[in-house]
Amino acid sequence: MSQPVVITAELTPENAQALAQFVKRISHEAIRAVSRDDAETFLVRDALDSLREALDLAGFDPE
Repeated sequence: MSQPVVITAELTPENAQALAQFVKRISHEAIRAVSRDDAETFLVRDALDSLREALDLAGFDPE
């Protein structure tokens, strides 16, 4: 398994909440529409799930 990459971003609370909502709502089909193939689609979904978890830990749980 590859070593994880740590990404740090500064967001306003409004941006963080909006991003949490987006990550929650984005569909598999929408991701697939902009991905090269199914494998990339699942990689992006996994990355978005990690982002959602980080936002949740920071107190930005989508409604």
